[in-house]
Amino acid sequence: MPINTLPFEPRPLTKQEFDREDVYITRSPKHGRSVMLVGVPRLAFWLEQEFDPAIEACVERPRTLDLYSGHSVELDFWTRTTAGKEVFWALVGVEEFSSSKDGVKPKDAALWDQSAHNAGLSLDFVYEHQLQRRAQRVANFLRLLPHVQSARRLGDLALVAGRVKELFSPGVISLSFAQIEASLHDFTASVVRVATCTLIHAGWLTFPLDLPISGSTRLAREAF
Repeated sequence: MPINTLPFEPRPLTKQEFDREDVYITRSPKHGRSVMLVGVPRLAFWLEQEFDPAIEACVERPRTLDLYSGHSVELDFWTRTTAGKEVFWALVGVEEFSSSKDGVKPKDAALWDQSAHNAGLSLDFVYEHQLQRRAQRVANFLRLLPHVQSARRLGDLALVAGRVKELFSPGVISLSFAQIEASLHDFTASVVRVATCTLIHAGWLTFPLDLPISGSTRLAREAF
């Protein structure tokens, strides 16, 4: 069920941003609302949170942070896990980080950390180059998303999803999309596909995230 009451709301985009920026508008099944994301990296990060069952909530453009006197920046996301951990996220572009023996950090990491400490919030960073390395799993989530979005229009979704679950008896290690749809031939293949995708979205089923998803992709209850 979508979460409707959260401590933050996304800042609406301005007309100027719509005119000048690369804006993606889609619907979050997790929240039951439209989201507006600026740029492919933010879309990619949002998709990862949308399909992560450990993430209970994700809000884009939740608040600003004062970096120093007279200069504030907008944080890109706020997330909350099912365990209650809350984190704000700032996107770091490919030219905005430095590497060391301790890993990668924003070039102004100390300033960001001190500002977050002063504001009393937990801040982490999402690096554009790392998102690029996870491009295949992001592409998989993007392919799954329309199926999950259409689930709200199916009145018998719970029934079909229950039938899909029944196929994964204790002795069944994995099944492909095609095998699931063939087994439930009393329903249309598209409806079975939607129900199966909602189980992936909920974390009940998983698949090899970094391999291209297709009708032959193996789905399982346990991680591969």
